[in-house]
Order: sequence, then structure tokens, then C-alpha cells
Amino acid sequence: MPDLDSRLARSRAALLDEIDQPPLADVHRRAGRIRRWRAAKAGAAALALVAVVAVAARPWETTHRPPVTPAATPTVAAPVYRGAGVEITGLAPGTVLNVDGEVVDVEFSDADHGLAFAICGQTGCPALAKTDDGGLTWTSVALPESVDNDSQLVAFPGGRTLLVQGGASYFASADGGTSWQRATPAAASPRPVIGDGQLPRLDVASGAVTVWSPDHGPLGPLARQPDLTVSWVAAAPAADGAWWVGGTSGGEPAVAVTRDGGATWQRTVFGAASGAVETVRIGFLGTDVYAVASGEAGLLRNVYYSADGGTTFKATFAGGEPTRVSGEPVPLLDGRLLLTGHDDSAEGTWWVSADDGKTFTAAPNLPAVGTVNRTIAGYVAYRLFDSGWLAFSTNGLNWQKLQLY
Repeated sequence: MPDLDSRLARSRAALLDEIDQPPLADVHRRAGRIRRWRAAKAGAAALALVAVVAVAARPWETTHRPPVTPAATPTVAAPVYRGAGVEITGLAPGTVLNVDGEVVDVEFSDADHGLAFAICGQTGCPALAKTDDGGLTWTSVALPESVDNDSQLVAFPGGRTLLVQGGASYFASADGGTSWQRATPAAASPRPVIGDGQLPRLDVASGAVTVWSPDHGPLGPLARQPDLTVSWVAAAPAADGAWWVGGTSGGEPAVAVTRDGGATWQRTVFGAASGAVETVRIGFLGTDVYAVASGEAGLLRNVYYSADGGTTFKATFAGGEPTRVSGEPVPLLDGRLLLTGHDDSAEGTWWVSADDGKTFTAAPNLPAVGTVNRTIAGYVAYRLFDSGWLAFSTNGLNWQKLQLY
């Protein structure tokens, strides 16, 4: 049962929804951009009508002006979108960095420092941009010459980053992406534990949980593997240093956690779900742990909740909406659970649960969203407004739209 603080926080969230919000930003077309290469293949002309949003907010005029400045310019404020206690701050006055492509990977190493990787089919792509102020301003940075669209970013604790090219070439940066040095993987060998500053990652080819370092990339598989078929590995550790993985055991949804760097694992098998399960993703905050089992194309099968840090779980989802989910489950500071997904009639919805994942309600007044991914420092929401906009949050309740498109 939620404690008094959680109940008060949830009541506050409900109250926020009843308060009239300021008008949303005017929406207009931004012409002259090179459309994303994927969108071009699928019909860029049709997508261009919905893929862009205004970069200027409506001014909010003050009710009075100091007598010494009768001609003061009204303050321009960013629009704010609120629903179900979730708040998304729109574009702030300033410059939006246009990248000639689609931003497909954003990684934040802390609340301020992040990198964004964009792909396209034009010259000058792929592209890389960095921010040092939480996404309010971005600057372009150079990529190694051999990097192409088939690349991804991997953020490590301590602000270090790897750029992985096609799963075969690795480039390391210790200065937030300003400079890169080629990294040579060490000879693969079983690793007893996940070391300080290292990450566990899933090797798709072998199905093994492997250990990665920010200097060399993959080092080798953990010597002791979790006893399940792993399909998901957490991008960040829990507050107590625990690492979570999700997957199946005998076709049934299952999770495992290690609290000693991979030397030992605690496994939980949930039993038969409502349908075939492809993956289980875990969201954790304090002692709250949620496991979300999904099937083909994100079909939501079940939600499992633990109030004791994952020692015991209970099945909670009672069916209904959302029908499909995408990305990571986000436990909120007020004790609720946030998911992104859609029902049978509407895509791109934010869903919140106040009863440990038993039932969900669509959050009103929030822009459409594609998926939410976890990074070391927080969460990144992709395809806001059903377009290429993104937002970042450290806690899932307060989001900042990134000044990047």
C-alpha cells in the first residue's frame, strides 16, 4: 500500500490536471529541410506535413510594467504541456540546431552532458551533436571519418562514451564527444564481474551478457550467466548498484538481478503470461521494481510489481489499455508508473498507472510520443509530436524538449 507521501504526491498530480494550462505553441511548417532518409523511402512528402513543429512560442505579456521602462518587450516563455502530473517544457527562446538527418540515438552521461547521433542518405551524414546544458543548446562535433549510418552510441558512468561502428569498430571519447580515438577490443575472455565504470550488454549473436569497457568495448562474457534467455539488459544500474536483465525461461517471462557485479544472480520466473512473450523490460526506483512483459510488435502481456527491491513480485496488469507498449517502463517519484504505447485506435500515448500497473489512464494534453529509452542519466523520448523532436528527463515527471531537429 502506498505510504502517506506517495498518496499526497498522487493527489497533487491529480490536482495539476484540473488546472487550466497556458495555450500551446502555434504549429507551423518548417520548410527547406532535407527530410530524413528513412522517411524519404516511405514517402517523405506525406510525412513532411506532420513532422515539424514551431520553434517560437507565443509571448506571455505581463499584467503591469515598471514605470521606468514603459516600452519593455514582453517576455517570451517556452510553452509547457501538462497532463496527469507529467510536464514537458517546450522549446526555449534560442537557436535550434538543424541536423540534415534523423536523430536516432541520444545518450546523456549526466543531467547536463549529452550526445545525439543522426543518420541520413545525404552528404555530410551521419552527424553528431553535443550539449553541455541539458539539451538547451547544441553544437555539431566531428565524427571519425570511417563512421557511417550503421553506428550507435554507448554512454558509460563517469561521462565516457563509445561510438560503435557496425559492431566491429570502436571509437572512445573521454571529453564528451569532442575528440575520438580508435579503441581496440582486448582478446575476449570470461569476466568474473562487471568492473567499476564498465557496463553489461547483450551480445545478440551468442545471447550472452558481456562486459564492456569505455576504453576497449567488449571484453568478453560474464563467467556466470543469468539462468534465462536474455533479451534485454538495463542501460543503467539501480541506485544500490544492482544490474537487471529480462527475458524468458522455458517461454515464460523472467527477470534476474545481480547485486555483486555478476558474480551471482537472483532469478524470478513469473509463470505463463497471457500470450507469447518476446522480452521483459524492467523499471526501478528505490524499492519499487516493475517488470513489463511484451510480445510481438509490443503487445502488452503483463506487468509485475515488487515493493521490496525485486525480492518478491506480484502480477498486476488487469488487461485493457494500452494494447501495445514501446520502450522502457518509467517509475515516477510520486509512486506511479509511466509507459508509452498505444491502444487499438490511437498511437503515441503517455500512459500512467496509480495502482502498481493494474490499470492505466491516458495522460491528456501531452504531445504524441514514439518511445522512451533509458540512458545512464535519465530518459529520452523519441518522435514527439509524431515527428523528429525529442525530450529528456532525469525523473520521468519533468521533461525538457531538446533544441535539436
